[in-house]
Amino acid sequence: MELVAKFCHSELEAYGSCVQDNPQNWPTKCAELKKKVSNCSSTHPSIQRIKRDCHKQFQVYDYCIRNNPSDVEVCVPALREFFTCGHNAASDQQLKEDMPTPQKAAA
Repeated sequence: MELVAKFCHSELEAYGSCVQDNPQNWPTKCAELKKKVSNCSSTHPSIQRIKRDCHKQFQVYDYCIRNNPSDVEVCVPALREFFTCGHNAASDQQLKEDMPTPQKAAA
């Protein structure tokens, strides 16, 4: 997520605000903004590698937040798994420095 924030800051900020402003119906209200974040992040090579290597972990996390929209904290373990995978998928030192460590994901 920190990498997406680094490369797609404005898109991610708009999406985050939308989710916060629409706690009951964010999946439908914010769908277009989510697409914009996805489109932005899909163009960066480092993010592409993480998406490729950590697709399964992201699906587990995405499924969890979709099924627990009012209690996303239950999804922290899945988010931690995704961050761990992303950290392991990092191919160069700069990417590893940009990726949150699994401990940061729990904070």
